[in-house]
Amino acid sequence: MKIAQVTKAAIENLPYHQLGTCNICGNITFFVCIDAKTARNNMYCPFCYSSSRKRHVAKVLLEQIAKSQIEKPKNIKKISSIAQLATVNHGSFYNADVDDAFFKYLHPSESYICSSFQPGIQPGIETRKRVYCQSLEKLTFADASFDFVITEDVLEHVRHHEQAFQELHRVLKPGGYHIFTIPCNFDQVTILRVDTSGDEDIHLLPPEYHGDRLRGQILAYRTFGIDIFEFLDKIGFKTQVDFSSYIDRKSGIFDSYVFCSQKIR
Repeated sequence: MKIAQVTKAAIENLPYHQLGTCNICGNITFFVCIDAKTARNNMYCPFCYSSSRKRHVAKVLLEQIAKSQIEKPKNIKKISSIAQLATVNHGSFYNADVDDAFFKYLHPSESYICSSFQPGIQPGIETRKRVYCQSLEKLTFADASFDFVITEDVLEHVRHHEQAFQELHRVLKPGGYHIFTIPCNFDQVTILRVDTSGDEDIHLLPPEYHGDRLRGQILAYRTFGIDIFEFLDKIGFKTQVDFSSYIDRKSGIFDSYVFCSQKIR
């Protein structure tokens, strides 16, 4: 969206702007709404350009770190933002996204690695410092490499999602967390949109594409459903979902949910 379009949308949605504190950059700010119907994907922080969804992921991540602080009393400093997290050592992180608000603050740390899939580049190649080309279906990282793995609205676009979840489980340390977002219907089973059992995609439903800031429109292979919990349990995850509430609005989080899977075996 061009600057003029964003400005126009922000003015039109002025009543929906929200005063609060960003849990990524740590600033007191007005979260800017450009589309009230899809607040989850905007409500931007003018300081770090994080969206509502990104801040919800940050909320869940910071909550898990806070739990580890309780278990380790020596770590007494309370971490309330991703910017603060960048100043201390709280584990190793892999984020399947680049150049986002997390990247801005965490990328300078040796413990933060991120990736994007780039056709034509061999998976495992480091394209920039601590930025890799990776296929989630076959990660090149060693077993038990990370304390935290983050994926946002990506697994519905992975051709073989079961393999991707197993790979993310593999690279997590025991007790580590996969924090992620996916489109999910909690009152029905997964909707399979494309048959991927063969070498070529066979569309079972009219194609559905989602916008991606790096690759434009990308195909959605499925819409996840309630059966995702049984699958995650089978591969060794204990999973909970954090649904946004009214109180989350002070962090600019609206109409959102985030999965948090802990590797228990």
